[in-house]
Amino acid sequence: MLRQASPLGTRELVLTGVLVKLLMAVYMFSHVHSYTLYKFLAKLLWKNAATRPPVLIVLILLGWSWVVRTCNRAGMELELVLGGPTKPPAMALSCALVLTNVFLFIHLLHLLGSEMPGQTWRPWLVANAALHGAYLLVICLPHRYLHADARGSLLRTAWESLVAPFGPVTFWHVIVADYATSLAKAFADFQLMLCETYSIATLPTAADAPYVRTTLLWEQLHPACVDSPFNPLLLALPFWVRLWQCLHVYSQTKERKNLWNALKYSTAFPLIYLGWHRRVVPSQTASRLFVLAAVVNSSYTFVWDILMDWGMLQWDKERGCWRLSMREQRLISPRMSVYFLLALFNFALRFLWAMAVFGAMPTRGHGMFFFEAMEIARRTVWAVFRIEWEYVAKVLPRGSGLAGYSVVDKDTISESGEDASLLHAERSASAHEMISVLVSSPKDKAGARPSSHTGTVSADTDL
Repeated sequence: MLRQASPLGTRELVLTGVLVKLLMAVYMFSHVHSYTLYKFLAKLLWKNAATRPPVLIVLILLGWSWVVRTCNRAGMELELVLGGPTKPPAMALSCALVLTNVFLFIHLLHLLGSEMPGQTWRPWLVANAALHGAYLLVICLPHRYLHADARGSLLRTAWESLVAPFGPVTFWHVIVADYATSLAKAFADFQLMLCETYSIATLPTAADAPYVRTTLLWEQLHPACVDSPFNPLLLALPFWVRLWQCLHVYSQTKERKNLWNALKYSTAFPLIYLGWHRRVVPSQTASRLFVLAAVVNSSYTFVWDILMDWGMLQWDKERGCWRLSMREQRLISPRMSVYFLLALFNFALRFLWAMAVFGAMPTRGHGMFFFEAMEIARRTVWAVFRIEWEYVAKVLPRGSGLAGYSVVDKDTISESGEDASLLHAERSASAHEMISVLVSSPKDKAGARPSSHTGTVSADTDL
């Protein structure tokens, strides 16, 4: 029997409360800095690229907890689509709480260090670099704390996604890699933080030179670091991973839809390059091409979300076109208005995020933090409805006798290279047999674990 994650620990909650009160005390009684509440929050959350990535990690964990809770409430057995035992929502919440405490503790040291007159060790810069390092150690080191099995599964999946041409591509790999595309700006922020931290730390200074505030040095060095070719390369990395995943699936299945999916991710590269180019060599032509690339990318991804990732429209075989009718099987909510609002929400954020993140809007500071946080919110909602469609397409036909239900095929394969997603309405009878073989439930065999040969994640997935 699998050991369930314990609920949120009282000690972690108490520690969070203590750290928050200490931070507020520093804010209220500072003798060195005249903080407004806005400036205080900006220092911690969104001032520049050094502060945002750790906050986004916590937001993703909170969002995943909501994804699991929502899917469970909708009656979905997540192990049948994620391919293995799924941790309860409290697990992600407890991880988010631990990382929040690390965040608060390091920033408490930073603020206390800032109160010391005459200090020259740049507490804000050191604290943010230390925070990134602490997160990497807490998440990546093979220690037995913080749900080691779930972390191990997630890290293994991330590594296999990074080497996508040579690793397996399952439904869980797709979910993880798609989440990474929503963190594309955070990857670029990490490069920016490393570049500026190294540049500031290695600046030659005379012994009698006056102390220059870190904020001023950051602004002076920012153009050189953000215009570095490494910045767009890291911005493009998650899309490169998904592109190779799609091509790997195509090499196994020869299904053309995977080439169309690969093309979708390829549309991000002109957008990233033009966003970088218009900063380095500004011109009207580059700006116009950038807007065109943003429209193409956002339109393509939005249409793909509606038709393929969420299966919101059904295939009308008689007319040979997509007809505007919602699918009948709606698990999250029976109301069609929820799905139309979802489409509108996705449409707006797809375009705004592309324009903001890839360089069209002056959104440094709180503006960029807002768009990055909203993209995490969009991806969280996307994950719920993506999992719902996977469940409707692969699990419900086996047990509900929906012989005439039209199913759009998916884009995942098993480690053996078998495409477990090709479910067509015209082959409904064989589809029932196919799903019975490919998607095994614990109820099929006493004590049996869900099969890892379903085109979804392998059975050792925990998160």
